[in-house]
Amino acid sequence: MKLILEINNLDSCKFSQKKLELIIAETIKRSPLGNFFKKNVLISIAIVSEEEIRKINKKYRNKDSSTDILSFGDFNSIEELKNKKEEDIFLGELLICCQDIEKYCKEKNIEFEREFSEVLSHGVLHLLGFDHTEEMFALQKSVADYACA
Repeated sequence: MKLILEINNLDSCKFSQKKLELIIAETIKRSPLGNFFKKNVLISIAIVSEEEIRKINKKYRNKDSSTDILSFGDFNSIEELKNKKEEDIFLGELLICCQDIEKYCKEKNIEFEREFSEVLSHGVLHLLGFDHTEEMFALQKSVADYACA
């Protein structure tokens, strides 16, 4: 599998592209779809402000608040993704609000790198068709543990 990322505005966030790629690749590898992807996996990532993510969150989820990440996937389920015949697969887009993550880290007294890693993995799992389950949360935690070791 080759990971192709389109990243916008990463310099506004305290996170390297290399680490971003590691977390995404590790999330896919550890998921039940780890051996499914044969060619290119494409993901678009945009780092956005609190105001931008709040507007998008209100428009698409009817929630008038900022959030750490929004995922807009091309697939509704893991099964739908497995039925995809093309070799190159566009999984979708992730919108990440580093300001929201930083606020959460200050409130909970946790490291930014750790929380960002878990949030990013969480978003990728949504693109892969995961819903909020214990399996999803355990997987994103294990990826963050690995990335921050």
